[in-house]
Amino acid sequence: MRLRQLTGLGVAAVSVAALAACGSDDGGVPVVNLYGGASDVGFDKIIAACNKEADGRYRIVGNLLPSDADGQREQFVRRLAAHDDSLDLLGMDVTWTAEFAEAGWIREITGEQATAATEDTLDPPIQTAMWDDKLYGIPKHTNVQLLWYRKSLVPDPPTTWDGVIERAKQLKSEGKPYVVAFTGAQYEGYVVGFNTVLSSLGGTLVNDDSTQVTVDDATVQALTILEQLADSGVASASLSNSQEPEVFAQLQNGEAAFAINWPYVLSSMREADPEIAKDLGFARLPEFADGKESRATLGGMNYAISSYSKHPDEAYDAAMCLRSPEHQLQTALEAGNPPVARSVYEDGEFQKAYPMYQVMLDELETAVPRPVTPLYQNISTIVSTTLSPPSGIRPEQTAEKLESSIQDAIDGKGILP
Repeated sequence: MRLRQLTGLGVAAVSVAALAACGSDDGGVPVVNLYGGASDVGFDKIIAACNKEADGRYRIVGNLLPSDADGQREQFVRRLAAHDDSLDLLGMDVTWTAEFAEAGWIREITGEQATAATEDTLDPPIQTAMWDDKLYGIPKHTNVQLLWYRKSLVPDPPTTWDGVIERAKQLKSEGKPYVVAFTGAQYEGYVVGFNTVLSSLGGTLVNDDSTQVTVDDATVQALTILEQLADSGVASASLSNSQEPEVFAQLQNGEAAFAINWPYVLSSMREADPEIAKDLGFARLPEFADGKESRATLGGMNYAISSYSKHPDEAYDAAMCLRSPEHQLQTALEAGNPPVARSVYEDGEFQKAYPMYQVMLDELETAVPRPVTPLYQNISTIVSTTLSPPSGIRPEQTAEKLESSIQDAIDGKGILP
């Protein structure tokens, strides 16, 4: 089994520029143009299977997008704003739902279609597909981060963040690998990490209808945790440049004793270094405050149907086939995308490939989205820039800057591109 390394931040990446859609229908057969996730490992087989099942009612064509989430969103925004009807089915990052729905670019899913789209689906991923109490997406796959550790160094993993830091300092004093690996670079992965800490402390950045900033004492506490990590002596020297691949490498090269990263770590380590893979342990993310259960931040992808599609019903049927439980299992095994269907977590083949399935499921039950707002892109940029580098955080002053900058974005002042 070969699993592709994932960032877990939403849309699966491909390393090519966007291509034009096939456009017109094929000999009278409606063409459903899919954008997003079409180049996942093994996904061509899923598309072929769904086209065979469609039996001439429609034909799915996979189209490529830029490799990074920002580039993907930019192309979607540009083409949807132009009412481009060659986009039918959109593989969207879970953070885009509110923005695209508020702009009128994606169709609401109602009635029997909504019932079918949410059947056997974990509730937190469903929530990422909703805006203003309406369903706009069909959950395809999800993701949550885990605490990874070296069993030879940490036979009994701490259940609190303070315990992780204390154990790392002890390992350092013993001359052993000790680093606590964390994604501290200025990018979306840093926002995910901050959101996990903040949510675990009971905090938020905006209110439910995204009209007011909600920065408070929990924000200051979360910022203090990040500042203390940077100054602890157990963070990587490259903390401010660490993304998921660097965090993975810090485990592989014997630098890290602990790492916060996505489930792909185990399968990728089995390929990269089988001996280290045998030494990898996994656990739920630690408590960031005693007695408060950690709450992981959701990653993943949802399918949405363009408001300008000529074939919305066919696009819906295509989405339901592409994310059927059978195909969720297949993409979990081949592409490393964790399923949203509860039934797949009960499958023996899935459990064998993902021995951490119960930890993942437990975290998914209480996982949280990033701020749900049409202004998410702006807020994400504000957070990643304001908190970078981690060593520059000054909790109270940084919280004040976050508060004013996010409120300015809400009020339409200084909006970022």
